[in-house]
Formats: sequence, structure tokens, C-alpha cells
Amino acid sequence: MTTSITAVNAGSSAASEAVTKKSSLSSETKAKLESLGITATDGMTESEAQAKIASAEAQQNSQNGEEQEQENSSEAEIMADVKSLASKVGVSVASDADVSEILDDISSELEVMLEEAENNPSILAQLSEYLSELTSLDDQYQSIQNSQASMYSAMNMISTNNKIALGLT
Repeated sequence: MTTSITAVNAGSSAASEAVTKKSSLSSETKAKLESLGITATDGMTESEAQAKIASAEAQQNSQNGEEQEQENSSEAEIMADVKSLASKVGVSVASDADVSEILDDISSELEVMLEEAENNPSILAQLSEYLSELTSLDDQYQSIQNSQASMYSAMNMISTNNKIALGLT
């Protein structure tokens, strides 16, 4: 009989140690772990938790930097292509103009050129190419804008969910 009581006491002691170790994390560390989606495990020390937090934040920053770089390069590429088309069409581009303004200017210029072309097949063929390129660039630009809007919306939703989970609302 004594053996079974000792075993129960040993199990009870181990359980209380695990609870003590788990609760030894500061409330700030626990909140940070939860916000990063990391579950605090039994026996996790403060230093282990801080290391996991640092690792997760570094990974997030790396991913955010790569995504931002990809978005910027895509916008920069579209801007370069739009400026190239503008120069082909003969539209002057202001230094502070954004992509949508330049696209609108190109579209207006192509309409004027189309009216003046009358029935000249060579000019109409060239205008057709310009219109095709304009449509393609406009579609690409809209796609980037939609992706950015979706990303910001998702980030806002995550932020709201984290606030609710942490009881900050």
C-alpha cells in the first residue's frame, strides 16, 4: 500500500512542478507567445520562451521584408513599363505622377490619335499594339492594387483577432 501512495505523491509533485514551470513565464511573455501563435509548453523557461519569440519575430520580419520587396519591384516594373509606353505614344510624364494618372493620360492620347488616324492601316495597327499594351499594364496594375488591399485587410483582421484574444478590446 505504501508504494501506491508514494507513486501518487510523486505524480502529484511532478504535476505541480510542471504547473509551476509553465506559470513561471511572465504575463508579458505569455501574451507575446500567444500573439505569435506559439503555445507555451510545460517546462518552458523564460529564456526558452524569449528565444522562441525572437526566432518567430525574425522569421516574420524576413517574410514581411521579402513580400514588401516583391511588391515594390512589381510596382516599379509597372511604372517603368508605363513610362516606356508613354514615351512611345508621346505623352509627357510629370515626375510626381502615379501609375493611374499616366495610364489615363496615355488612354486620352490614344483616343486623340485614333480620331486622327482615320482609315490609315499602318497607324491603326500601331494604335492597336499600344492599346493592347495599355490594357495589359492596366490589368497588371489593378491586380497589384487588389493584392495590396487584400493584404491590408488580412492584416487588419489578424490585428483585431489578436486584440480580442488578448482582451484588449
